[in-house]
Amino acid sequence: MDTQKYSKEIFRFIILIPHRDTQRLLYEYRKKLFSSGLTGAHAFPAAAPLAQVSAPFSTMELKDLGRNLRDLTIKNDGRIQGTTMAAIRCSEHFSFFGPQLKLETDRTVFPQSSRDRIIMQLSPPLLCAALISPGSDPGKENHFDNEGPAFSFRAAALANLSVRFLDEGEKDFSLEWRTGALVWLPAYRRRKEE
Repeated sequence: MDTQKYSKEIFRFIILIPHRDTQRLLYEYRKKLFSSGLTGAHAFPAAAPLAQVSAPFSTMELKDLGRNLRDLTIKNDGRIQGTTMAAIRCSEHFSFFGPQLKLETDRTVFPQSSRDRIIMQLSPPLLCAALISPGSDPGKENHFDNEGPAFSFRAAALANLSVRFLDEGEKDFSLEWRTGALVWLPAYRRRKEE
């Protein structure tokens, strides 16, 4: 990848950031991936990219998205669980690799006012453990156990994220990022049996 060509380009995402306990599990897993030779293991925040967007969402749009996501978790006791490891291609330059989230989303989960800014929805979302080159198979190429950490969480926040490739450092995976203010999903409350 010619990173000089893309160092000026800013990629924008809406991300779901899990509670810090899950982030710790992901951090330990990233260390394992990195020591196995996966250089993109620390290249992206410990978050699940939900969509690539052309412009940031407002605080109100993030709150609406948070309510919609919370509604999706009701049938699972308010929890979001990690499942099998997967890769999602984001562009011709990179893919996300990590445990998929058991969170079936479609375009209607996003507020109507924000849908025209969605370049690509990443569904089902995954918690990014590493950035990889499109078409690569990290388990086969780096000879590590392809099973990710087992986790589930209720507490999570949404945020805008801006990412830019750097001219220096690891050719394909040196990025800088800026995360916007966190907007927490509404607290889960068990529904009373009717």
